[in-house]
Formats: sequence, C-alpha cells, structure tokens
Amino acid sequence: MEYFGIFSFIMVLVLMGKVSRLERILRDNGIRPGGASGLGDQVRKQVGKTVTLTLETNDGDLMGKVCKVLDADEDWALVLANEGKKDQCEKLIRLDSVKQIKVK
Repeated sequence: MEYFGIFSFIMVLVLMGKVSRLERILRDNGIRPGGASGLGDQVRKQVGKTVTLTLETNDGDLMGKVCKVLDADEDWALVLANEGKKDQCEKLIRLDSVKQIKVK
C-alpha cells in the first residue's frame, strides 16, 4: 500500500514541474489567463489616441466604432465616440465586448 503513496507523491512532483514550466512559458510570451486583462493593458496604452474598436453587440453582431480613448482600467474604457458629423458623446465600454483594436 505504501507504494501507491510513493507513486502518487512522485506524480505530484512531476505534474508540479510541468505546470511551473507552462506558467513560465506563458509569462515569457506575455500571455496571461483571461483575455480581458491583457486587453485592458492594450487599451490603456492607447489613451489619448484615436482608434477603431470592434465591438460585439448583444445580438452577436460586430460593429466598428471610431473613437478616442479617454481613460481605461482592467474592465472598462471611457471613449469619446463620433455619432455624426458634429455629435460626439462619451461612452463607457466594457472590455469584454471589445473584439479588436485598430490604431489609426
């Protein structure tokens, strides 16, 4: 019976080594679990710039908005969006709905 305990202990050590190696690979490549947090960093770098945000609406459609990023954090972005020729409004956009960012 003690062989099962020793075998289990060795397997745990092997699996811990694999997990730490995979975490190191992800960290070296700049990949973090949860796509929104990485997107928050990307949007935060674009503060003050005009970008095109591709958003997913409630019905699953994708739409592009040309806007200027005013502020951003991990979950939300405050943008100044053009609604018409002279109409501009501030919008608070959840980063979970952002699918793509194009910098102009």
